[in-house]
Amino acid sequence: MSQVNSGPRGRLAWMAPSRALGAAFGDDAARLLDALGMEEPSPDELDLTPACVERARAERGDGPLR
Repeated sequence: MSQVNSGPRGRLAWMAPSRALGAAFGDDAARLLDALGMEEPSPDELDLTPACVERARAERGDGPLR
């Protein structure tokens, strides 16, 4: 979820959805994103390939989705 919501979007004036949420709702958005475990990866860490899902599952100790 962090990867998908951290990529900039043209429809959001090239802001990431997580940043747009923060801009609109301030501290409430920050608390929500924290409760969901959202972290904003740096641009060089951003990975929107299907492999990012498998990597995140492996980091949590979950098995593959296959």
